Amino acid sequence: MEIRKLVTVSALIMIVLMALGIVWGTVRINEIRMGGPIQTNIQSASDLIADIIPPSAYVIEPYLEAALLVQEPASLAMHEKRLKELRAEYDARHAYWKAHSFDPVLHERITHATHDTAMQFWEALDTKFLPAVRSGDREATDRAFWHLTTAFDEHRQAVINTVTLATDYQERLRENAAQRLRATMVVLGMLVVSLFVLVLAFCGIVRWRVLRPIVNLSQQMDRMATGDMRFDDISAGRRDEIGAINRALGGIVGYVRTKAETEARAAMEIQQKVVAELGAGLDRLRQGKLGYRIPDDFPHDYEALREDYHSAVESVESAISHVHVATQALNASANEIGTATHDLTQRTEMQAENLQTISATTRQLAERAQQAVISSRHVSSIVDEVQQQADTNEHVVSEAITAMGEIERSAASITRITNVIDGIAYQTNLLALNAGIEAARAGDAGKGFAVVATEVRALAQRCADAAREIKELIGESSEHIGGGVALVRQCGDAFQAIVERVGHVSGLIEGIVGAAADQESGVRHVDEAIRSIDRMTQQNASMGEECTATARALKVEADKLREMVARFEMRPVESEDAAPDHATPDCALHAA
Repeated sequence: MEIRKLVTVSALIMIVLMALGIVWGTVRINEIRMGGPIQTNIQSASDLIADIIPPSAYVIEPYLEAALLVQEPASLAMHEKRLKELRAEYDARHAYWKAHSFDPVLHERITHATHDTAMQFWEALDTKFLPAVRSGDREATDRAFWHLTTAFDEHRQAVINTVTLATDYQERLRENAAQRLRATMVVLGMLVVSLFVLVLAFCGIVRWRVLRPIVNLSQQMDRMATGDMRFDDISAGRRDEIGAINRALGGIVGYVRTKAETEARAAMEIQQKVVAELGAGLDRLRQGKLGYRIPDDFPHDYEALREDYHSAVESVESAISHVHVATQALNASANEIGTATHDLTQRTEMQAENLQTISATTRQLAERAQQAVISSRHVSSIVDEVQQQADTNEHVVSEAITAMGEIERSAASITRITNVIDGIAYQTNLLALNAGIEAARAGDAGKGFAVVATEVRALAQRCADAAREIKELIGESSEHIGGGVALVRQCGDAFQAIVERVGHVSGLIEGIVGAAADQESGVRHVDEAIRSIDRMTQQNASMGEECTATARALKVEADKLREMVARFEMRPVESEDAAPDHATPDCALHAA
């Protein structure tokens, strides 16, 4: 953390702590001050005790014992004992207040005026009232109690006067305590304000007299670290530690500046010498004198620059010598390229004519293959229609077989029904026979019933005959239906064989169609390839012409380059690489 922030934070912490201390002290002072919560609670407890317990310095309880004794003379011993205890407590409290020092007027009232009236009460009690009670004289007891009451009234009035004085004294004490508390709080407030002012003044002095100069020095050091050696000695006139630091830093800056200027002058002289030598070498290089070398050695720090210059010149010299050799080879290669590209152009034109003839032939083949594909597809569609019709007939035959089966099952059902009818006719005939027998037994009364029974039997016989005829017809029909079902099944098998043969033919035709389509596609691809070759051949012819023109231009540029290289003066050196063989150009290779 920065010192400036640390000082600010410390000041804020001190102010907060002082504020908390002031608040805490104010609360505590308010608690213990006169009239505060603690004193009020103590006063309340004292008042409560005074209200509950009769005070020992007030003879009200002895007067009560005397009044009880008037009412109960027989309990003299008990009340007399209690009166002795109360007298001892009174004497003890009187001795306490007599020895206690406080307000003189109040002290005189409680130790003399109140005590004198109390002693008169005790004297009347001991000399008059108790002897009268002991003697059992009621009249003497009443007179003694009257004197006792008179003494008690005087004592009570003295106590009331004393309480009034004590109340006034208490009010004066409270007022005095309040005045002192106010004076104390004023003094404490002034001290707190002074302390706050001192803390703020201390923080301001630290910030302006210590932190600000330190920040200025830090900023100047940061500038010096970046190479800016300007120094502002604002605090140099101070006679404290900040001024000493500022003056010391100024001395360091002066020393560094002087040393830097000296080293800069020496470096400048060396650089001027190096620049002059390099300038001379570059001037020789500009003139084309590649054999020049810098004779004098450079200083140690610049010797690498001299060596780099020599290496660069040697590299340029070697490169130019290689360029000279390469230009000769380039000139020869340009001549060969021109001849080869001319031959390539002629052969390419002949090849283009042959490709045009082949392209026309392949186009005719493609048209014929396309016509074959169309015909085979037409045949395939006809075969598909035949196969669909055969499938339809097969479905019809299958439905006919199903219908024949249903008819056969229906005939079987009719046969069962005729059997039932035959059984019913037989039962009816038996019933009619029994009815005739019963009618014969009945005599004349059963004649009409006998006629009915005869008719019923005849009807039953006709039903049985009809059922038998129907059964015979159903049997013949079943035989014919069975034969028809067999024939229909044979017809279905024949149609199934036809469908299989048609499917096989359809597959063969589809293969023919696929082969024709593949052949047509292949011929088309061949035609496209031939056209592409034709285009490429024409492009090759154009490129051959361009290569010829380029070779001629290359020969011209090679001649110019050879003339430019001839201007350089080089040291006589042997080339490490022999002149390259005249490589066969790519154009010549393609021409072959």
